[in-house]
Amino acid sequence: MTRDRTPDNLKAVGARLRAARLALGLSQKDLYEPLDVKAATWNHWESGKRLPDPMVMARLKELHGITTDWIYAGDASALPFALARTLMKAAS
Repeated sequence: MTRDRTPDNLKAVGARLRAARLALGLSQKDLYEPLDVKAATWNHWESGKRLPDPMVMARLKELHGITTDWIYAGDASALPFALARTLMKAAS
């Protein structure tokens, strides 16, 4: 996992979170409620203001197959194929 908190990296992580949510066809609320995260917290993550909590991202993987490698580094290699294809389209 990266500790790079530069504005560009924070925005990239946020963009991947948003792309993942859209690829899953979920609203922010549909995604953050089962993860037991507050709306403002999720919004900070998705908007690139803060890095997401790794433990919450591990739970996201359990629920939806979105890997921390994808979230933090943009590495789609461990994602399910159909999800990776959708994410790559959404992120570009």
